[in-house]
Amino acid sequence: MLYVFLPSRPAEAGIAASSLGLVLSTNRIVRLAANSLGGLLSDRLGRRRPYLLGMVLAFVSTAGYLASHSLAPLLVCRMLWGIAFSLLSVGGVSLMLDHSAEAERGRMIGLYQALLAFGTFLALVLSGFLTDLLGYRGTLMVYVPLTALGLGVALWVLCGGEPAHVHAQRADGSPSGTLAALRRLDPRLLAPAYVAFTTHFAGSGVVMATLGLYLKQLAAERADGSWIVPVASLTGLLLAARRLANMMMTPVAGHLLDRLDDRRIVAAGGVSTLLAGFLVLMGGRGVSLVIVGVVLIALGEGFSQPALVVWTGDGAPVHVRGVVMGGLSTASDLGAALGPLVGYALLETGGLRSAYALCAALAVSALLVLALVRAAAPAAQRA
Repeated sequence: MLYVFLPSRPAEAGIAASSLGLVLSTNRIVRLAANSLGGLLSDRLGRRRPYLLGMVLAFVSTAGYLASHSLAPLLVCRMLWGIAFSLLSVGGVSLMLDHSAEAERGRMIGLYQALLAFGTFLALVLSGFLTDLLGYRGTLMVYVPLTALGLGVALWVLCGGEPAHVHAQRADGSPSGTLAALRRLDPRLLAPAYVAFTTHFAGSGVVMATLGLYLKQLAAERADGSWIVPVASLTGLLLAARRLANMMMTPVAGHLLDRLDDRRIVAAGGVSTLLAGFLVLMGGRGVSLVIVGVVLIALGEGFSQPALVVWTGDGAPVHVRGVVMGGLSTASDLGAALGPLVGYALLETGGLRSAYALCAALAVSALLVLALVRAAAPAAQRA
């Protein structure tokens, strides 16, 4: 909601336009540190309590948006939301991995990520409508009780505790042994982290930040006013379509993951599709080609992400799974945070095509990494 509304009317939140970048990026900056710390809490205290703490902080931060009328309290709420997001994202993935057998792990993660994408898709579509109808604070008065309802559902669903096999394996890992267990991890787990970094740098970073500008440039080249849909509306539609395509592909990828032994194959298929999307963006100048490129990139992201999560989950022992999944989330967040900065820096020197060319090069490097990694996960840890 904040990404949809604040750029056009920051004064309704009590902030200046010059503070927008800080407000919108604070939560992601906090997550770079909070992801692994949230994973550590999840490993030490069990999945339930850190996840519920994340839901409490989500409610507090959302209510805080409603109560804030200046920059300082809004920044505090954004920091709280960053911590909440880390606890929920790392804890949620760890819960899904803990409660799923290896034979169904792909489908479970694919469905979970599809539901996450569906929530974001609804937010993109509904938030603009709600804020136009009810205003900034009126919309938050809808979202605050919805978040409270989510907290209630979490309390109800998680009252059953952990699976017995997870509790037994966690009991074997003392706090002092966490670092030693991390040192024993197979170094091949760095491969999915690198692929996650590159795909988020390209899709969630560069494309999300520059799509509106690219469409604006194309519209300027067509000065005859022949575009049917205004640039801002088309940007919003494409960003929503990106989430929709992502949502459609994650269950398909999850099904294939359960059919194939090697997670790399599915990950490579997603990265190849993402690469094709950037080649289209680099080579085409028409709006139809932009649409094709954005959709291909979204399909590639949706196809690769479940493979990276399941691959990492396969190789992470249960008693350090939270920390390892936090590391994967940090790699993704770092890519998404650096993407806009690098993209706009290249824009000043070589134009948008140079930024998209860099994304294509990173996709090629990810494919090379996938080709060089000998096996998807150590056999002893998959057993």
